[in-house]
Amino acid sequence: MKTASPSKATAYIGWAPDPWSLRVQSTTSFDVSDAQGYKVDGYTTVDLLGSYQLPVGTLSFSIENLFDRDYTTVWGQRAPLYYSPGYGPASLYDYKGRGRTFGLNYSVLF
Repeated sequence: MKTASPSKATAYIGWAPDPWSLRVQSTTSFDVSDAQGYKVDGYTTVDLLGSYQLPVGTLSFSIENLFDRDYTTVWGQRAPLYYSPGYGPASLYDYKGRGRTFGLNYSVLF
């Protein structure tokens, strides 16, 4: 599986009672395989995003990969085909996706 890219889909539901805005979204990267038997495993992550409108500015927050899903990125699954064993063992190229990540932001438009 050296060239094809897996399909992705994102679905979300939002709720926005003033001054809040909340959104839960799910992103899925689907499995894909080729005629040679190489396979890229898919994965699904869920994110929570929100914001609160202040008198001056907006406070936003996010929790990405809400359920702390352990997965290997598409490149992490492909890299061993290109580099292993010539440049090291396959485990050297096992690039994991980001775990649960928190974000906080304050912005003012002027």
